[in-house]
Amino acid sequence: MNSDFKSMLSSYETATKNTRKTIDAIIDAGSFVEFDAFMGGANDLGEVKGEGVISGLASVNENDVALFATNSEVFGGGISKKGAEKIVRLVNRAIDAELPLVAIIDTVGARVLEGVDALNGYGLILDAYSKAYGRIPVITVVKGKNYGMLTYLAGLSDLFVAYDKSQIATASPLLISASADGKDYSDAKLHYVQDGVVTNMVANDGELKTLLSNVFEVVNDAYAMPKDDANRVCKGLSASSDVRAVLKEAFDVNSAVELRADYVPEVLTAFAKLDGVSVAVIGVDGKITAKGSAKITDFLNTASNFDLPVINLVNSTGIVVDAKQETCCLIRNVSDMIYAYSNVAVPKLALICGGAVGSAYTILANKASYDYTMSWDVASVTPLETSSAARLLYGEEIAKANDQTKAEEKFAKVYADENSAMVVAEKGYVDTVLIPNHSRQYLIAALRTLVKR
Repeated sequence: MNSDFKSMLSSYETATKNTRKTIDAIIDAGSFVEFDAFMGGANDLGEVKGEGVISGLASVNENDVALFATNSEVFGGGISKKGAEKIVRLVNRAIDAELPLVAIIDTVGARVLEGVDALNGYGLILDAYSKAYGRIPVITVVKGKNYGMLTYLAGLSDLFVAYDKSQIATASPLLISASADGKDYSDAKLHYVQDGVVTNMVANDGELKTLLSNVFEVVNDAYAMPKDDANRVCKGLSASSDVRAVLKEAFDVNSAVELRADYVPEVLTAFAKLDGVSVAVIGVDGKITAKGSAKITDFLNTASNFDLPVINLVNSTGIVVDAKQETCCLIRNVSDMIYAYSNVAVPKLALICGGAVGSAYTILANKASYDYTMSWDVASVTPLETSSAARLLYGEEIAKANDQTKAEEKFAKVYADENSAMVVAEKGYVDTVLIPNHSRQYLIAALRTLVKR
């Protein structure tokens, strides 16, 4: 081996040692083939090893991926124009080869000494990501810091994952805290719980590899041999079961991967398998809010990107009545959700669990909009919540009753019975009615009519 090359290689491996540890921990042993390893140069601050970016092809649990990682040991992972060009070449390779893209970000932002060159580099990256998103699976992972314009990769990624001690901020956290109340708003956990920017949190490299493996099992293997009995009775389901119980009981065992679990928890968004078929599951327990509708819209985009059938689990009392949300973004967000549902070009199924009130039926389970709809026998489909309808329709009778609470409950039941699942089915507004225990069999049967293996 040429001594100069050997020396250069040794120097480069030393400069990238810690970043490579992360890469090696999440990929299959010996699978990484690096590109543009010696691309770089020098500036007033010193030599730039590999432009602070490691890129190449690898496999994760035998799934081929294109992968790049920013190296925080080179100017804090600062993004240069050459580094951006290196990233863009990798993204374009991923698009051309139709490979999932995995990015590991640890950066304090642009290399400010480069001035507008660095800004142009950001533009190159954002443009390449915009072209990749929707064409290939895009997974961005924040390990350490993500300051600056690479935070906007969140909206251009199907999954935006963060380690639990990482930081995410569009500008320096000090500047953001100074403009607010002095608190640090860069904690990735805040972006997971409060605004849903982060789709999943991981504690370590091992959890990241498990997450990636589970996601790729859904995305890259849309039709797998079933690992669960298609005729299994869902003994754990009853009239009081919520949508997460339905996901656990009715879908293939241990196949679910939930996104944004702690953000708007009344809305469930998850990948899962149903008789070996990959699906996107959306569940609503309770009211549809501005944040909840935005969460659904974002997941519908991902389902469309991955070409996954959508299955709605509906136990909703409709759109929230809230003046603050009404004058903020509720109308626009719900409108966006309706548009996304109408235009997603995949099979759509709906199962009404506890009930579908007003707009919940119209948007989430309307037979005119869905390929197949079904309802539990204990569910109801009503224009209004039963208690509100009872007061509206039987207000005088309730007011005259000795026990107004019991009277309201009685008339609420009358209203629910008048709009029961069987009545709705008789009118042709759902395809079938079933008992909760048989949810798995009916979902599979409906899916088989829509998806050909």
